[in-house]
Amino acid sequence: MISGGSAQPFWDFLDVGRLRLLLEDAVRVYSPSYAEAPVAELFAARLEQAGLTVEWLPVPASGATRHDLLVRIGPQPPSMMWVGHMDTIEAVHGFKAPRLDGDVLYGLGAADMKSGCAAMVEALIAVHQSGLPLAKGLCLGLVVGEEEYGDGALALIEAVRAPLVIVGEPTDLLPCSAHNGYLECQLTAQGSRAHAAMPEFGANAIHAMLSWILAIFDALLAPELAGQVVANPREIQGGSTMFVVPAACQAMIDVHWRPGIERQAVAEALERARRVALSGHPLCGLSAEVTFSSMGYRNPPESPILAPFWRALAAAGLPGTPSVFRSHSDAAVFQAAGAMAVVCGPGRLEMAHSPEEQVAMSQVEQAARLYAALAWEGLAVR
Repeated sequence: MISGGSAQPFWDFLDVGRLRLLLEDAVRVYSPSYAEAPVAELFAARLEQAGLTVEWLPVPASGATRHDLLVRIGPQPPSMMWVGHMDTIEAVHGFKAPRLDGDVLYGLGAADMKSGCAAMVEALIAVHQSGLPLAKGLCLGLVVGEEEYGDGALALIEAVRAPLVIVGEPTDLLPCSAHNGYLECQLTAQGSRAHAAMPEFGANAIHAMLSWILAIFDALLAPELAGQVVANPREIQGGSTMFVVPAACQAMIDVHWRPGIERQAVAEALERARRVALSGHPLCGLSAEVTFSSMGYRNPPESPILAPFWRALAAAGLPGTPSVFRSHSDAAVFQAAGAMAVVCGPGRLEMAHSPEEQVAMSQVEQAARLYAALAWEGLAVR
């Protein structure tokens, strides 16, 4: 057990062995987006073994029905919701079993974000098994599809809402009450074919695309955007195996920006870059389509809704300086729906999606203490 004394009674019911076993078992299960069912069954089984009632919430999907997991305790509707996503990115180079090296667990999803899910599950079990009454309700939502477009979060919002939402994405347990904005954009360059030995008779779409991407980086160095916006070209396709000037090229680019930067300013930078590239490639057509976007936000730290969160951080001995979550997450979905969403979870964001994804097991234990403290500070009968 993780003993916390009378100040945090829920801590006395946290079980390190149970938590570690759950996390290792969850990372052992391969669960990329649209194939989350096996890990959902694992989490549901552990929750039910602890005496909790699990609701399977359908999430519309083409070709198959997917499900979020929903657990409610205390008076409903809830005053607080804990949210974690069960899906991971695909294992591009083959799925590997998790590996424990001392205190560090390696494996796909270890940081992003099965560790956050496991810590929330353990904290919820501790609250339930304590038998201590709650004055306000709590909901745990384990969702699918975060690594795609947040369809699990959207389904959860339709089923239940709460004024305070804690999302357990990896922040190294730093409290992120602010969140970056994000857009995903498909760039298209259309040129014309010609013999490769005579490129002056064609219009090279790949050359135009490369010019456009470089111009985007330059546009984001404008004084009003520098250091506040980052772009990542993640995919480029085009060309031909034939000995010709390529007539078509497409690219996907991600753009993240700090709260306080308007999406319109980002869109204008992309358009300026398009015009620059077009001036050097006047025979090519260049177009952009935003395929997904979400707004950034900054919650006021002094809000009474966040007061239990700051008290819980102090009780758990964790830093209480508000920070910014630099990626996209389901928190933006809940914030847009009217909740006050905070991101705080175990693991480091820079390890997510990396070949050596990892999390410190001791930090996962800290996260469980934090979430249990949240329930005590914000929900328990005092």
